[in-house]
Amino acid sequence: MAPAHYGVHVEARRSDNTGHTLLRLGPYFQTWLASRDADRLNIQLEGRAATVLPGFTVTAKAAPFHVSEHESYADPYDADIAALLADAIAGVSA
Repeated sequence: MAPAHYGVHVEARRSDNTGHTLLRLGPYFQTWLASRDADRLNIQLEGRAATVLPGFTVTAKAAPFHVSEHESYADPYDADIAALLADAIAGVSA
């Protein structure tokens, strides 16, 4: 049986449900690790929800890891995920 792959997607959405993905993390080989990192990112975003990207709701969620798009994912084991999130938000805000 092939190993399961999970990811975390940080998405920015407007109230009309349009938006885009700011950051993808993965692969995670266990779903609880992806969920844990998504929860950690959401806690960081919670206090700054209105100022992260005005007009957008930014949330992190566990999601399937798309192997065919592996180049668009950041490795969560080699980096500080909070720093990756800050860089992704700064890139959109600039």
